[in-house]
Amino acid sequence: MSKAAISLIQTGLRDLGYQPGPVDGIYGPRTRDAALTWLEEGGQPLTSIRMPLTSAMIYQGAARYPVQEIILHCSATRPSWMADRSLADQVAEIRRWHVQDNGWRGIGYHWIIGRDGSILPGRKETEIGAGVVGRNQGVIHAVLIGGHGSSERDRFSEHFTAAQDLAARQLLQGIGMRTRITRISGHNEHAAKACPGFTVSDWLKEAA
Repeated sequence: MSKAAISLIQTGLRDLGYQPGPVDGIYGPRTRDAALTWLEEGGQPLTSIRMPLTSAMIYQGAARYPVQEIILHCSATRPSWMADRSLADQVAEIRRWHVQDNGWRGIGYHWIIGRDGSILPGRKETEIGAGVVGRNQGVIHAVLIGGHGSSERDRFSEHFTAAQDLAARQLLQGIGMRTRITRISGHNEHAAKACPGFTVSDWLKEAA
């Protein structure tokens, strides 16, 4: 589990009223005990996609749009794309695409999931993203590295790694601990695109 994923879980546990210790990305005794207590009191395992029941809410922008949806994307890159470079370098390249090619003020995604399961932040969750035309307010956008040549009806495992599968589930769970998520969708549900390269609802059922 990456430090970023653990930090998200620690933040979520803290916001739900548990005591995971400092948000440091280290799965130490206090974080373990808080997670076990959460599970004993009805929480779902971290490999599940059932969203926790929380009254917490993240708000975006000056208008304070409540964040209640997560939209998944893919970078549409080949598995070999920048394979010898770090996820930080890949994020920098995506940021360059968005700023120089699209004219945006920064990277459009809030979270980036590498092929080794590592996770890095992009745009702040409190800022409105730029992932889907007309559907960015109150949405957190997360992108999986990969997905070149994919179809909206493909299976997750056809284009992404097992490490990404686990990391994505952990990311969604962590976000769901910190804001009341009511929908998890794919870019292809809002536009005529293959992205993220699988049917999100089918993938979610695999975790049920």
